[in-house]
Amino acid sequence: MSDKWFVPIFGVVFLFFLAIGIVLLVWPSAFLRFFRNPLQPDTPLNRVHMRPVGVITCLFVLLAISGAFEGFHKNILIALSISPVILPILLWILWRYSSLQQVNRRYLVDGAETPHWELRMGVVFCSLLFILVASALLLAMRGIYPK
Repeated sequence: MSDKWFVPIFGVVFLFFLAIGIVLLVWPSAFLRFFRNPLQPDTPLNRVHMRPVGVITCLFVLLAISGAFEGFHKNILIALSISPVILPILLWILWRYSSLQQVNRRYLVDGAETPHWELRMGVVFCSLLFILVASALLLAMRGIYPK
């Protein structure tokens, strides 16, 4: 394949992955409605479990795009490698000490959903992604990255 076709295809593929990551992070219900799966219906619990997949997808896209910035690239690689450990811990903290447990109970009892809770979960995971990217950038600007 010639080089003139590689760059547009590369850009389209990364925009597709970025769009999937953002949709999983912000609107997992839209993703679950578009890609119907009988084993994973559109429930609040499944939407919460789709958000970490969105964080990991966005970090992967940032890792692939940031190859020219050595410090930022290495810090994003560290963030991507520790996110499978940090995200379950965050989910456990949300399950234990937030309203996630009450929402799950309410959904199981009467099937009611609260959009306010959905908004808070979106803010939590978007804030986590922002904190990871901002700390990777700030540490790279100070020259703190694995050499």
